[in-house]
This record gives sequence, structure tokens and C-alpha cells, in this order.
Amino acid sequence: MSETARPHTLRSVARPKQARSAETLERLLDAAQAIIKERGGAELSIPEVVARAGSSVGGFYARFKDKDELVCALEERFVVDMRRLLDVVTDADRLRGLTLRQFVGPAIGRLVRLYRRNERLAAAFAAASAHNPGKHARTRAFRDEIVERVGALVLTRSAEIGHPDPERAVEFAIQMVLSTMRAEAVFGPTRARGRALSENEMVVELEHMFVRYLGIT
Repeated sequence: MSETARPHTLRSVARPKQARSAETLERLLDAAQAIIKERGGAELSIPEVVARAGSSVGGFYARFKDKDELVCALEERFVVDMRRLLDVVTDADRLRGLTLRQFVGPAIGRLVRLYRRNERLAAAFAAASAHNPGKHARTRAFRDEIVERVGALVLTRSAEIGHPDPERAVEFAIQMVLSTMRAEAVFGPTRARGRALSENEMVVELEHMFVRYLGIT
């Protein structure tokens, strides 16, 4: 992932008034993220977060009402990083000199790598969203933003798309790729012929699906 956003950029957390307070907040978030990536969201506990962050229980509750609010802040920070990646992927200059087919593979590769290397985080966010969807509307809105921005870029090459309804097809195809990676986060790696597909195999298969469905020449 790209460099993690500083906590004071997160709208779900009150902006720290002092530099030391901001550093404590960042340590709490980093500690929680490390625990989830090591063992999953079910293993996240406030005492362990506090101990790893070198903080106190009082310091935790001064910033978060409960564990769910902590996960919410982590999710927002993840979205901030995802938006940086989205800015790179949807930069129109990345299409310059390439065919649409040449653009699709690397773009899907970035997404697969991001999800595969943060799968336990993504699973924790999915579980939290199912438990309390109202608190996670921002993530769903960002999913719509991905579809809109990537779709707009792909449609600048609509002449290379053979599907009879390019706009609908592009929107659907992007959502299928996102849904596949979200399903992996919840249920584990995609399997075929009795084994889990590697990262590279996932990129190849998703690219093949995307290209063939859209009829990209």
C-alpha cells in the first residue's frame, strides 16, 4: 500500500489538538491494523491494541467509543490509500500510447495485489459493514467512485469495445472484478481445479474475463 494517511486527515476521528496526541492516535491505528493483518478482525482486542501502541485504555477511549469506531477509522484510512491508487490508475496519461487491452491487465493487477496483501483487513471491514451498514456508507460510496472513474477512463476508448452497450457493460465488468476480490477477502482465495489461484493467475483470469466480456479488440 501507499504511505498511510496521517490520522488528522480522517473525518471519522476528531482532529488531535497536539502533535503528541496525533502520534498516539496513529500508533493506535497502526497497532490495530497490524493485529488484524496478523490474525484477523475477530482477534482484535482493545487491551492488546493499547499495549502495542504504548498507550493507555483511557487514551483509547478518549479517541474511540468502542472497537467498532476503531475499525471504522481504519477503514477510512484504507479508503484514503485506495483513493491514491485510484488517482494513479485513472490518470489519463496512463492510456497514452497504449491500447485498452494493454491498460486493463496492469490496472487489474494493482487491485488484486492490494486486496491479496490486505485480505484480512478487507474481511474485517466487510464484517463490520454487515454488522452496522450505516457507519460504513463512505466505503460503499467509494466503490461507486471507483466504478465511475475507471469506467469513464475506459469509455474514452469505446471504439475498442465490441459489446453492444459499452456503458452498461463497463460498469458491470468493473463491479464484477471488485466483487470477486471482496468475496476473496471474506471466503478466502478463489479456487479452481482443486487449488487456490496464485496472485498472477487471478490477474490473468480477471483480465481475460474483463476483455472477453467487453469484446475489447
